Amino acid sequence: MSEQGNSRPTVGMIGLGNLGRPMALSTLAAGYPMVVHSLSRDEAADLLERGATWADTAADLAAQCDVVITVLPGPAQVREIMIGSGGVLARMKPGSTFIDMSTSSAEIALEIKALADPRGVAVVDAPVSFLAKAPIGESRTSASLQIFVGGTRESYEEHLALFEALGGLPEQIYFAGPNGSGYAIKVLLNLLWFVYETGTAEMLAIASQLGLDLRMVQRALCASPTQSNVLQYDVNSVLERGDYDEGFTLDLVCKDIQLGVALGESNGVDVPVARLVEQIHQRALASYGPKSGEMSVIKLYEDAIGRPLRVSE
Repeated sequence: MSEQGNSRPTVGMIGLGNLGRPMALSTLAAGYPMVVHSLSRDEAADLLERGATWADTAADLAAQCDVVITVLPGPAQVREIMIGSGGVLARMKPGSTFIDMSTSSAEIALEIKALADPRGVAVVDAPVSFLAKAPIGESRTSASLQIFVGGTRESYEEHLALFEALGGLPEQIYFAGPNGSGYAIKVLLNLLWFVYETGTAEMLAIASQLGLDLRMVQRALCASPTQSNVLQYDVNSVLERGDYDEGFTLDLVCKDIQLGVALGESNGVDVPVARLVEQIHQRALASYGPKSGEMSVIKLYEDAIGRPLRVSE
């Protein structure tokens, strides 16, 4: 179905968590008819007030929609919803499109695609990343999306308007290549972020032991070739408030790192740095539990030196 003029497709969103819900709100605001389903109807309350329709099951949602979008924790959940007990693919209409915006794997995408092709259902992977800016010492107040699209170029072009409605910046919606390519970029992005996070924690621990002012160190390094978003933005919640960001939990971090390690090794690349970062995060997981915040690795270093890494401002 065309996405031009008044012929917008009906969009189904499965998963209304920290990522799915704001994307659904953005899509509704852009005028797309929407059906939603999540673990709890309460998660959809504001969406329903704005005109979305609730589906009692994911399969019921699929039968009503031209485009089905999943935003789920990982590959196992995507597979179960689509071709397992969730039964979504079996209820999708010929000519419809399945778009997975989770952080998942090419193997799952290709397994679903092999079953979807005979049904006339297009399969697209389109995981996302947040882009946001804020001065050092200030929290991020807004975010826009990068979207990495794997599939056919025809599917990419057909759904560009929808990707923008979901919150994607036009210049940051990338056609990555065949199915699985979008997942690959997102997995590599996440893996490098966790490498930066671990290195940042180690560097700050050394600076603290030396008695250096951590805000001064942060400013100096952000003005140098060592600048990173982790150092400039993400670490502020820990330095200022002791907030390790439970909006993304450590069990999901470890899942994402494992996807990155597997991606390298399955393609013949030895990844000793990634394996070491995985081991350090597994130590944090054992120490603080699966639902601790994504930056809990910093707490490992704090515990090792016997003091929190904080700024006085």
